[in-house]
Amino acid sequence: MKVAAIDLGSNTFHLLIVEGEGSKIKEEIYRERVFVGLGDGGIEFLGEEAIERGLNACLSFRKAINHHRVDKLKVTGTAALRNASNAHEFTSRATAILGVKIDVIDGQEEARLIFEGVKQLSDLDERTLIVDIGGGSTEFIIAEKGALVWAESFLLGVGVMHAAFHKEEPISADHEDELRQFIQMTLAPLKKELEKNNVSCFIGASGSFEVLESMTGRPSFKNKLNTVEMADAHKIAVMIIGKNLADRSQLPGMPLERVKLIVVAMILIEEILKMTKDVTLRVTPYALKEGLLAQLLKYAND
Repeated sequence: MKVAAIDLGSNTFHLLIVEGEGSKIKEEIYRERVFVGLGDGGIEFLGEEAIERGLNACLSFRKAINHHRVDKLKVTGTAALRNASNAHEFTSRATAILGVKIDVIDGQEEARLIFEGVKQLSDLDERTLIVDIGGGSTEFIIAEKGALVWAESFLLGVGVMHAAFHKEEPISADHEDELRQFIQMTLAPLKKELEKNNVSCFIGASGSFEVLESMTGRPSFKNKLNTVEMADAHKIAVMIIGKNLADRSQLPGMPLERVKLIVVAMILIEEILKMTKDVTLRVTPYALKEGLLAQLLKYAND
């Protein structure tokens, strides 16, 4: 059975088509990622240019879905579509293009699907913190013995933080300090949870962690967790935060589409790592869309 998942994120739209066996992904058939910037400037209101970029991405996805003769399709929207006052201006037109209802999910459901996606690659036996940094929100999941034990979604997406705090190039010391204080205040519930029982593994999902991975210069794999040494992660984060836009674009391994928002992402990652002790840092290529596909395959075979 060919199934497809579309993740309409606040920064990036993803399409993934796979062939499934039972409730497991057997083979990846097609993958497309479009940097739409739906939440550029904030997620309270969608600009017309961002809406048009999003609709163009949906048109491209529809062509791929038709070409590959997909049996079942699931579409979800996340932070920008659940917060923007004019989200319906996009969702009504996108639904007409894609031919299925867009399921705008809340932060808890988003976290659960990320967990299900990561479970495709790991049994999550040891106590693990999973973090997925999005454009509008960031999801935090604590898992242990294969079960989800704590999850929360915070409005700490890179688009949101960039609009509020990254006002000059490079980011000023004052604005960096303000952002760090904002992150610490917002993540007080996570800190409290980690203080009760710390984690031994940290799994990062999303493009921000992929930047850390690619800038190490080491090979990575698309169907397994990839390890990033903590010393490398810290060195790369410090280097990125201190550079302006033009200099960041010249860094080896830096994807150009990540240059604008990567500074606030690295500051967020640093602040999260301060809350953990002696963790192994891994990067997962599987997250929300793989969780969606696992769910779709399970329901199809029940």
